[in-house]
Amino acid sequence: MNNSDRSGFHIKVFLLVLSALFLGCSQDQSDNAKVQDRLDTIELQQFTSGKKLYQQRCQNCHMEDGSGLGTLIPPLKNSDYLFNNTEDAIRSIKYGLKGPIVVNGVKYNQPMPANPKLTNIEILELMIYITNAWDNPGSEISLKQVESVFN
Repeated sequence: MNNSDRSGFHIKVFLLVLSALFLGCSQDQSDNAKVQDRLDTIELQQFTSGKKLYQQRCQNCHMEDGSGLGTLIPPLKNSDYLFNNTEDAIRSIKYGLKGPIVVNGVKYNQPMPANPKLTNIEILELMIYITNAWDNPGSEISLKQVESVFN
């Protein structure tokens, strides 16, 4: 194999490795890419942190894709409740939720557990994630708005 052939071979191997790495990470990258046009760098970092919090604390009930669980757990994806009742959604993350709510015309009455140890910043990160993930339209949410809910 001459030097030209080796160089071409190394380029092909490099591209294959790069492709494999890209495909292995494509889900996280595509989630970020979908919202990157809407969010500035700080919000994108909060989106990423919010996604981790969501995976740890919310995903078991609301599902990975935010679709909820039938008529037991409401969806966060395309949720009219989330966008029409932002302060209630913020409050429910910290204090939980009891009693009936209506989401997209469907009545839900399953208690949601509280997360009292979450900081206001973590709640903001969760809200940035769930309002921008799954093709949700996004929402202007600030730390000041989250803090005002709890004061």
